[in-house]
Amino acid sequence: MNTGRNEQQHTHFTLVSNGKATPVYMDDSGADAKGLKLVAQSFAGDVELVSGSKPVIVTDHSLASEYAIIVGTAGSSRLIDQLAAQGKLAAWERKRETFLIEVIEQPFANIGRAIVIAGADKRGTFYGIYHLSGLIGVSPWVYWGDVKPAQTEQLQIPLSELSYVSKQPSIKYRGFFLNDEWPSLGSWAMNHCGGFNEHMYKPIFELILRLNGNYLWPAMWSAVFSEDGQSYPLANAELADAYGIVMGTSHHEPLFRAGEEWQKTYKRYSDSNEWDFDVNREAITRFWEDGVIRNKSLESIITLGMRGERDSELGGTLEKNIDRLKDVILTQKQILQKHGLADAPQMLVVYKEVEKFWHGNEQVAGLKHWDVLNDVTIMLSDDNFGNMRTLPLEEDRARCAGWGIYYHFDYHGGPRSYEWVNTTPLEKVWEQMTMAYDYGIRDIWIVNVGDLKPNELPLSYFMELAYDFEGWGTGKLNRTQQFLQKWTAQQFAHTTDSQTVADIAQILADYTRMNGARKPEVTYPDTYSITQFKEAERVLQQAIELEQRAEECRLRIADQHKDAYDQLVYFPAAASANVKKMNIYAGYNHWLSQAPYHSQLANHYAKLVEATIERDQALEHFYNHEIAGGKWRGMMSSPHIGYVNWNADGWQYPQVKSAALLAGKSLMIVHAEGSAEGIISGAATLPHINQLQPQTRKLTVSNGGDVPFQFEIVTDANWLVCQPSSGLIEQGAEITVTVDWKRLSHSDSGVVTLIGAGQRIDIQLAAEYIDTSALPDGAFIEADGIIAIEAEHTHKRVSTDGTSWEVLEHYGKALSTLKLFPSTANFAEPGQAPYIEYLLYTTEEADYELTLYIAPSNPLTRSSRLRYAVAFDQSEPVITAALSDRFTAGESKDWEQGVLNNAHQTTTVHHLGKGAHTLRIYQLEAGLALQRLVLSRKPLAYSFFGPLESYRQ
Repeated sequence: MNTGRNEQQHTHFTLVSNGKATPVYMDDSGADAKGLKLVAQSFAGDVELVSGSKPVIVTDHSLASEYAIIVGTAGSSRLIDQLAAQGKLAAWERKRETFLIEVIEQPFANIGRAIVIAGADKRGTFYGIYHLSGLIGVSPWVYWGDVKPAQTEQLQIPLSELSYVSKQPSIKYRGFFLNDEWPSLGSWAMNHCGGFNEHMYKPIFELILRLNGNYLWPAMWSAVFSEDGQSYPLANAELADAYGIVMGTSHHEPLFRAGEEWQKTYKRYSDSNEWDFDVNREAITRFWEDGVIRNKSLESIITLGMRGERDSELGGTLEKNIDRLKDVILTQKQILQKHGLADAPQMLVVYKEVEKFWHGNEQVAGLKHWDVLNDVTIMLSDDNFGNMRTLPLEEDRARCAGWGIYYHFDYHGGPRSYEWVNTTPLEKVWEQMTMAYDYGIRDIWIVNVGDLKPNELPLSYFMELAYDFEGWGTGKLNRTQQFLQKWTAQQFAHTTDSQTVADIAQILADYTRMNGARKPEVTYPDTYSITQFKEAERVLQQAIELEQRAEECRLRIADQHKDAYDQLVYFPAAASANVKKMNIYAGYNHWLSQAPYHSQLANHYAKLVEATIERDQALEHFYNHEIAGGKWRGMMSSPHIGYVNWNADGWQYPQVKSAALLAGKSLMIVHAEGSAEGIISGAATLPHINQLQPQTRKLTVSNGGDVPFQFEIVTDANWLVCQPSSGLIEQGAEITVTVDWKRLSHSDSGVVTLIGAGQRIDIQLAAEYIDTSALPDGAFIEADGIIAIEAEHTHKRVSTDGTSWEVLEHYGKALSTLKLFPSTANFAEPGQAPYIEYLLYTTEEADYELTLYIAPSNPLTRSSRLRYAVAFDQSEPVITAALSDRFTAGESKDWEQGVLNNAHQTTTVHHLGKGAHTLRIYQLEAGLALQRLVLSRKPLAYSFFGPLESYRQ
């Protein structure tokens, strides 16, 4: 007997020793045999990847082995059933898609010791096998992310990890949708696999199982899943069935038929190619029936209903469309009944305008209460930008066929498409998907992942949340960072030190949050304010630092693991940061090249824009041709900058302006912070500054000619400090202006005078000394006419009827988000409602605008407008709505602005006296997620993020 194997037999099970791998025993006569063999072979490849030695798959059970891995499904595997009958297999409750792992001594006479993996059904068995892959360090992203595991020639697993019974998955059907697949995924599939065939789908199916999923909508822009097999037409679909993957078709592809099939096959059924049930009923019915005949033996969820061709609207009146859909669905159900599929899982997707047909109106009854749909799962959807549309009312949540959700990490549609890198923070996924679950959506979860890459991180989280909602969902607040650390460690902990793993996790969080605030496709030169609150400067610095951190971490990754780092972390972070830099540089160029004064700095920024454009192209080439030796050629081909239409048509890099300089002359141009235009004479004013916060103001001094000049600064007050105070201007320089409060103990004003190029310019600055001695602790104090507050910084939070106010860390455009739980709570009047309270101090009596920045949520019911109420001091609460009566998710202009800016803003006006005030905000309707509040004496100048938070006593 091998003593090397015996040394740790009491604490470990040896999978590989001295170049010999433990064989995998399976029954090849069961109903799951084809898929089981595929998954067993996949596992054997995992072991080989880790150890260099590959297990053999044994189907002749008479062969003797000292050690073995025995895999099979209860009720289908003779091996598993025999162990259970002999009492050698632990008793366990066989729930849907669960598995048992245990080590058994002498399971059979010819086997000395075995790891036994028994599934309650075939998917349970497959999950159990891939669970073992995880225990030996193989990531689910071993293929799709080129994550190489740590290697060892002696492969052992602690026995403590080999006594395990899995949980039943929380959501019954969990998966993703490959969509919008051209130019990226489609180009890659053609280059790497020859098309959307079984060679492409095999690693997709394995990824789904490794992520504990079971459901897929396949690529469909140009592909026909059930006809595109390379070996034979149905190879894709039959391979999916062998792997236990439940197949669906997208929301507009009924009865197994891909959207592309009709135009390719209509001549079999009719001379007309019209996709119109009213005029081509017989042909379309036969077309659907052939789809049922082709796929009826394969496990699927069958899409019902009908939309216009290529996912367009049906056209016609509400009543006509509802009647037409009833006719269509009755016909479809007759086909299913005819072919023995009356009880097969079916779904109707209430997506976009179909929502109107579901609800109907006061004159026309919708499909909602049509009893024909009682056995059909109703799939609701988000607004394509990750925000839930209407959710089930309490009385509707218990419908017997349940509810599903169609969610988006990728979208091809209006107001702008986004199909490049990840732009969905995990915190948003948590907030929205837990709300869906709380409203009863627990049967089907599917997410549009576009090209799949590079949505690896949010997809992993989505699938984990669906599989183990109890561990990550409602009640498990602020665990997204924990998941992120866990996921990053899974990919990189074996390649580097713990600090680098933590740094990588932070890079992933930061780039995703940056993209979540404003997607790259809709970042423009004027997105971030050049003049207000140093906004562009701050975002630019964040982008530069993000890019630098991505570079620094890359140096700490061993060469053999750089492929994984480059595609999972480096490219999306660096490329996203580069897009921000590009547009901000262009914004500076536009600002500094405005007529009538053209600055040399404008040309400097024009060159920086050119450099970032070159870098964007270089990064794309790097991904497509260098990562993993060119394995991902074509995958990163989506346009992602400067969208001018809903799609990529007409996209362009930022355009820059070349400044026409004065030849043989100097011209001093001064741009003052807060001012849009530069001046060459006269005076300008800087925003106020106070002693409560460490503030600086900025002056940009530049040259409008091609001859350098000397400048100097003088002030009329010894408390005014300028750095630098003199120097040579060739292109330009930035001057910081601040106050030395050791020399000033009261409010005052002063003048900064710039002298150069024969010019003299005065810049005025007011210094506010605010006496806080009599103010209560926690009060926010007005400065320069503004009080800005991060929502979580409340003075008091009052809950009623079992509700609680909770902070969602890192969620949204601001510091965090404050939200009321449970997310189903609604209140008719402020007197019944929970509220939050803030203390404020205003410096003048005036009319003030109170602006609330909230997450871009949609009304969760048809009557809601996200109502809330506001009360200052002892005044009667004023009920208002965050959304206007004309707001329509997916359609209206205010919805468009909300999703593009990742926030809704709503404003009320209040007359306040000078002094301390108490502000209360009552939540009346569910769904409102508050991020910031700004009180201002005048309308706020444009900025994307709004003012920085005010001083708090």
